[in-house]
Amino acid sequence: MTDQQLLTLFVGIIALCMLIITTVIVFIGIQTVKSMNRVHEFIAHVQNELSFLSTKAAVTLHDVSELLTHLKDETHTISEKSVLALHEVRDLIAYIHEETRSLALRASNGIAKVTVGTLAIGALSQFFKKKNHS
Repeated sequence: MTDQQLLTLFVGIIALCMLIITTVIVFIGIQTVKSMNRVHEFIAHVQNELSFLSTKAAVTLHDVSELLTHLKDETHTISEKSVLALHEVRDLIAYIHEETRSLALRASNGIAKVTVGTLAIGALSQFFKKKNHS
C-alpha cells in the first residue's frame, strides 16, 4: 500500500467515525426533544391539577369560614341553662366512662381467673389420665 492509499484509508475511517458520532448526537437530540415534550405535558397536567385543587381548597375554606361564622352566631344564642345541661351531660359521660373502664377491668380479671382455673383443671385431668394408664 502506498502512502496515498493509507492516507485515504485513514481519512475514510475518520469520516466513518464522524458519521457515527453525528448519528449518535442526532439520536440523543431527538430523544431529548421527545423527553422535554413529555416533561412539558406532565408539567401542564400538574399545573392544571394544582389549579383545580387550589380552587377547591379556596372554596372549602370559604365554606368552613361561613360555617364557623354561623356556629359562632348560634353559640351566642345558647342560654345559661343549656350550658349547665351540657356540663351535666359531660360529667355524666365522664362518670359512665370511668364505670365502664372499671367494669372492663373486673371482667378482665374474672376472665383471667377462669382461664387459670381451666388450665389447672386441664392439668389435673391430664395427670389423672396418666395415673390411670399406669
